Amino acid sequence: MEEQLYKYLTDETTVTEKDKLFDQINASEKSRQEYARLQVLTALSSMASQRGDEEWSSRKMHELYEKVNRKKYRNLIFNMLRYASVILLAVAGTWLMTKYGTGSGQSFYTQVDVPAGQRVHITLADGTKVWLSPRTKVIVPNEFNKDNRIIELDGEGYFSVCKDPQRPFIVKTQKYDVKVLGTKFNVFAYSESPRFETDLVEGSVHVYNRENQDDSMILKPNEKAYLENNCLVKISHVFDNEEYLKNGIFRFAGVPFSEILNYLSLWYNVKFELNRATNLDRKVSGKFRQSDEIEYILKALQGVHKFKFRIHENDNRIEIY
Repeated sequence: MEEQLYKYLTDETTVTEKDKLFDQINASEKSRQEYARLQVLTALSSMASQRGDEEWSSRKMHELYEKVNRKKYRNLIFNMLRYASVILLAVAGTWLMTKYGTGSGQSFYTQVDVPAGQRVHITLADGTKVWLSPRTKVIVPNEFNKDNRIIELDGEGYFSVCKDPQRPFIVKTQKYDVKVLGTKFNVFAYSESPRFETDLVEGSVHVYNRENQDDSMILKPNEKAYLENNCLVKISHVFDNEEYLKNGIFRFAGVPFSEILNYLSLWYNVKFELNRATNLDRKVSGKFRQSDEIEYILKALQGVHKFKFRIHENDNRIEIY
């Protein structure tokens, strides 16, 4: 089974092989423990590498090397590098793009709707790159005006904005706007979720409530703005999910199980029904490939947390028990 685990991590498994692998994992406590160990190891190693702790990351990756031959190790590293680069695996799957105008002789816009379980990478007219998460909608003018660059976002997007001191770049969400000149940042703002978050990676951003200018703040790199009691608060926070947002590999370390389910609910448009005995506070670590079907993701999570599930495809409902 060890070889199958590595094949899964290096994206070399077929659908049939995935089914067999997860059946094996669920059939044996030892298999679940090995899967959990490998999940945590690769997740933490990648995060440490992103944060600059190359010595620790290299030591942990050497543990992987000791368990596989050189060819398999090269495949694993190649895939990790492939996911970490912006090889414009730009559009994972199909997506909907609609063009429309606001009237004769007026501005034209493009609306991008990302399907459930898919990802989209787009490049805007000014060269700004945007990575959109599942079930995200963005409205973009086909050509920015001379005063600003405004887009509308409902969902989650990671932005690498081309610098233009004369034209600020503004991301409008349901309630809050994020204004920048040139920087890298992430915005989480699904209209169906009460959460609003902005993480800054580079540069600076101004986050503000359009209806209350006192509810605003400036972020510096490695800071995060989020809502608490319906007001913006700021904390120091290293953004770990850049690799996921660009390439679809979602890594998590010490995250409550309930938070993972919340993400899946938004990304896949499903509703979870939870048994009272389910330990939602249990903190889990690991990774999964976001392009996988939700059934495979839940099976992967079973490797790091004890639970069962039942999918009701007719009404997008999933029981967790």
